[in-house]
Amino acid sequence: MKAGDLIHMPGQTLAKGEIPSLGIVIDDVPQFRHKHSTRGRIGIMWVENWGKVDYEPKDWLEVVSEAIPVEA
Repeated sequence: MKAGDLIHMPGQTLAKGEIPSLGIVIDDVPQFRHKHSTRGRIGIMWVENWGKVDYEPKDWLEVVSEAIPVEA
């Protein structure tokens, strides 16, 4: 999982009529590790909450589409 990848949260609980969330990885360096856990959180900008970065457990996310590398 790297910055620019399109992701979703497969275990997400949805109310009737809701569509699954999609987001873009903004910060792929794991943050906020707990001393008893190896699971870090990465920065995601969710489509329905554009402009705000949420830090989600990397283990909860799945890549839908990988970012296309940009040649300099």
